[in-house]
Amino acid sequence: MPGERRRILAVAVAYGKMASVLLIDGRLKDWQCSREAGLAVSKGRSFLRLAVLRYSPDLVIIEDPHGPTRKSGIARSILFALAQELEDSGASHLRVQRTQPFANKYAEARALADRFPVIRPWLPDTPKIWDSEPIETIYFEALSMAVAELDG
Repeated sequence: MPGERRRILAVAVAYGKMASVLLIDGRLKDWQCSREAGLAVSKGRSFLRLAVLRYSPDLVIIEDPHGPTRKSGIARSILFALAQELEDSGASHLRVQRTQPFANKYAEARALADRFPVIRPWLPDTPKIWDSEPIETIYFEALSMAVAELDG
């Protein structure tokens, strides 16, 4: 139908952080992050529900917890809960396997920031080996899953 816009919501989970990115017709429009949602299944489910209500996406993308993944512990438990939440809600969704076509997540983030300059201010610096991973990396993980679907 003319005038319809495709809305894709991609949600990424890691220990201590969870993020969503919204793309409308391939353009990055919004992104949200929660530290609490990455620490508890109930909070992760709430984060997803609120994002779906807020954005009314045509498609929700998450990492497939049943496939090969580097996620473990609470992050993997949250992914299982999100998959179940999407099944139960009947929302159109896609579970994907994360791929890493770049040398590391920071190179991937730079490439995504070049493609979507609006998110460049959240581009994380590569941390020193003794530093923890910057929270902003979770935005780029979610964005990479959305881009994989767009470029599919």
